[in-house]
Amino acid sequence: MISYNDVIHISKLYEDKRYDKLLQVFNKKLPSKDIIDFLKKCIDEKFTEDSDCIKLQYKKKELIVYKDDFLKHLPPTGQTIHCIDKYHITIGYPSTSLILPASCIKKIQHENIVLDINTSDYSNIPLSLVKKCTPYIDKYMNKLNSTYVYYVNNKHNSRFTYSKEIIIHIIYLCFVQNYTILLEQQLLLMKQFNFAYQDFNHTSYNSIRDYLKIVKKTINQNE
Repeated sequence: MISYNDVIHISKLYEDKRYDKLLQVFNKKLPSKDIIDFLKKCIDEKFTEDSDCIKLQYKKKELIVYKDDFLKHLPPTGQTIHCIDKYHITIGYPSTSLILPASCIKKIQHENIVLDINTSDYSNIPLSLVKKCTPYIDKYMNKLNSTYVYYVNNKHNSRFTYSKEIIIHIIYLCFVQNYTILLEQQLLLMKQFNFAYQDFNHTSYNSIRDYLKIVKKTINQNE
């Protein structure tokens, strides 16, 4: 779960443009086997109720993006095995921890020796072998890049491309809030409604938003 305190941390990192640290935080909070898995976890965290949406500004008007419009045509995760130079190489969708097409290479097996690839291993893979994997990698990249960040209609849509910038943008759409307002809301609940700081480590942003609706109603009734 992405907690309210996580949202505060995420929003501050985004505000300070510490994007590498932001990605590190997300890869720790939402560990995923590939980018498809990661993006689906983002969807599940963002859209917990039918009414949840993302609001965008478009030509001084508000564009509403609901769950069915977000990360449209995202393919199912999957892997395939290819025999290249007597190696059996497992290839799938790329990762979010190392944003390179080479991260499509998941495992290399030669006879009884198996190497499960992680971030630190890619520099040890011969470039010639990576190049021979390129046609298989491209199939996954093409499927991934045929999706949309959002697709409301033919006029209002945004294509997805596998890049650090797009992943950061998706994190922004799903989780980043106004940092100052977050702190003000947290302080209000702690000072006047007996919330402890640790409570925000175990409560989601949406749950706190529901509490604040009740708080606002209570304050209006007492005025």
